[in-house]
Parts: sequence; C-alpha cells; structure tokens
Amino acid sequence: MSRIGWCLAMLSFIAAEPALAWGRQGHMATGLIAYDRLAARDPSAIAAIDALLAQHPDHARFESALTELEGEERERHLFALIARWPDDIRATKWNHTHWHHQLRVVVGWKAFHGLRPGEADHAFRHNLRILRNEKASAADRTIALCWIFHIVGDMHQPLHAGHRQDDHFPLTDFAGSKGWVRKSADSAPETFHYFWDMAADRADDDFAGAASIAATVSHDPPETELAPADFVAAYYGWVKESEQLAADSAYPAAMEAEARRPEKAGILSADYILQARSIAEKRIGQAGERLADLLAALFPPA
Repeated sequence: MSRIGWCLAMLSFIAAEPALAWGRQGHMATGLIAYDRLAARDPSAIAAIDALLAQHPDHARFESALTELEGEERERHLFALIARWPDDIRATKWNHTHWHHQLRVVVGWKAFHGLRPGEADHAFRHNLRILRNEKASAADRTIALCWIFHIVGDMHQPLHAGHRQDDHFPLTDFAGSKGWVRKSADSAPETFHYFWDMAADRADDDFAGAASIAATVSHDPPETELAPADFVAAYYGWVKESEQLAADSAYPAAMEAEARRPEKAGILSADYILQARSIAEKRIGQAGERLADLLAALFPPA
C-alpha cells in the first residue's frame, strides 16, 4: 500500500462510526435481564436506581413511556428504557457518537491492530467514576447510569469491538457498516453491521420482542462471573470476548458475502443466520447478567 493509502487507512480508524449496537429490542432485553436478576437477588438496588432516575434531566421521556404502569411492571419497563436511552437521545445535547464502540482490526491486515478507534473504553471509565462519586450531582449520576447500562450492552456486540481490513475493504468495513449482505435471495440488502445489531430481534413491537429475548435467555442463562472489585478489568475482558467472536465467528463465514455496494450484496447461509442469532442471544444474556452484578455492587444495601 502506498504512503497515501496508509494515511487514508489511519484516517478511517479515526472517523469510523458504526451504527447502533443491538437494536432497541436487544438493549431493552439487557435491561430486563438485569432487572430480573436484581429482583431475585438484590431488590434494594432496584429501589435505589428508581429513586436516582427520578432526578434524571430527561425524566419526562421516561415518564411518557411509563404512563399507567405501576409497581414491578413499571420498574421493569424503566430498566428497559434506561438501557436504550443513549440511542434515543442521539439528536440531543447528551449524545456522544463515539461512546458506542471501540474497534480493532481482527481479520485481514493487522498493521493497524494496535489502533482502537472509538471512545467506549473512556466512556465506561468516565461514567463509572461519576456514578461512584457521591459528591457528583444527581443529574450527572443518572446520565452516567444510563450510559453504563448502554455501553455494557454495546460492547457485547462483536462488531462494536472488531472489524475487517483487507484488499476488499482497504479502509476497513467500518465494523460492517460499509459492507452489504442479504439474508435471502428475496430480501433487501442491509449492512453487515445492521444484520448483527438485529440478529436476535423478534417480529414483535419493541417491548414484546425484548421480553421474548429475555425469556429465551432466562431459560438457558449464560455462565457469568460476579464482577470483580476492578470493574474496568472486567469490562476489558468482555470487550476481548467480543473481539474474539468477531474474529472467529462473525467474519470468517460471511466475508465472501459482504460486498461494498448494496446491489452486489451476497447471501448469508441459513446456518450462519442461525449461528448469529444464537451468539447474539448469548451475548445479550451475558450483558444483562454482568450488568446486574455491576449494579448490585454499585448500589449495595444501605
């Protein structure tokens, strides 16, 4: 590659902006799973989070979606809304585009393997510090809480941690957002990133779909570990898992199908689509379990 090409490739890392990580259903399912685990083990954490969210500067958004809900049903819906809030406010002053991802080249050329565009790592540490700081304003702590919910979910999506750079995508495929695939010969082309965001989604409305995903995971809960005292170290472990899944499972069987233009989109195999759904469900389940562990430690009994 020429020197100009190398420079362009480096700029591509800086500018990379993948789409959402998980759709609304996936993020909401993460919140529901976390709620269910806390309700069974640490209900006092739920009460503390509910009280804190009452001081959120965007609280009206939550309340408008919780109308006529009461008790546990209201609390459970609230956790689902918290988890998706950073996607709902992308047109507001609270938005941070690069907080949703932290990418590494995991297939193809490895010259830029050490570079990791995105700010999710910083955002997790930053918001964790705010949330643990009892001297911080309630408004800042509630915003930080929403971001913690969301980033934990984001970084369990393999294509928010790893992407592709090779002869076919010399400036990377931007975590699949510049590559196109089809799920069948009759289906419309969609970006490879969008396919993975929606891999676990159901043909239902947002909450019903999220509840269905959460129920599926609860019947076969993933193995998780309690968050250690060093939450940041745990977070980096989760990101490493996503990088490995992108390298070993997301890309290898899809690279021939992924095209640079929608009209050239290849067809993903039925086996691949089923595998992606299984991986997505497991990762959403792990995110919810681990989020519950983290919240239980951050909001211990009085």
